[in-house]
Amino acid sequence: MSLPTIDGLKTIDQIRAEQRQPAVQDLDRNAFLRLFTTQLQNQNPLDPMKNEAFVAQLAQFSTLEATTAMADSFSDYYGGQQEERMLRGANLLGKQIFAPEVTMYQPGGVALDGVVQLDQVVDNLKLYVVEAETDRIINQMDLGPQLAGEVAFGWSGGDLNGEAAPEGRYLFKAVGSIGQDAFDVPAMAQTKITGVSWDESLGEIFVEIDDGREIALSAITHISD
Repeated sequence: MSLPTIDGLKTIDQIRAEQRQPAVQDLDRNAFLRLFTTQLQNQNPLDPMKNEAFVAQLAQFSTLEATTAMADSFSDYYGGQQEERMLRGANLLGKQIFAPEVTMYQPGGVALDGVVQLDQVVDNLKLYVVEAETDRIINQMDLGPQLAGEVAFGWSGGDLNGEAAPEGRYLFKAVGSIGQDAFDVPAMAQTKITGVSWDESLGEIFVEIDDGREIALSAITHISD
């Protein structure tokens, strides 16, 4: 007595044999030539393919092959560059940088450094130390005429009366003047890098600083231990 057969069922040996078969590979140049040769051998002898058509198809395939190889190469290069940037960014954790509009923590009477970036010559440069929460002026300094470029300065940690400023968070602000015209100038304070992230849409590394803000790595000019 023979058992009935059921369509669609396979034995374990059949399944294992199929799994051992190599995966179908993409059509490369040699496979294309073999396929095209077979096509030529089986073409209609009354209407054979012209040489120009053959060359055109081969040229199209060569162009596609080169474009695919270039795309793969660029993808590998881009991935390597991104990994290199992230490793470099990770090495910045804990480093000290100068950044604009930094809210500095001052434990009380401790000196802090800063940098002002001038785009032009000014007749006078005035620096203010203000409380971060109230914007109240704690101290101020006249730095006099300055040339374009970086102007380094230091705050002793004291207030307008010469006493130690209380513990808290402070900001540096700078105002330049030319004649009767006064204008704000970027004032940078020292802070620490606490985190690093990668923005895929911008293709840019951002660092997180002590006050929780994120700054593009490309915008940072001063890095120290």
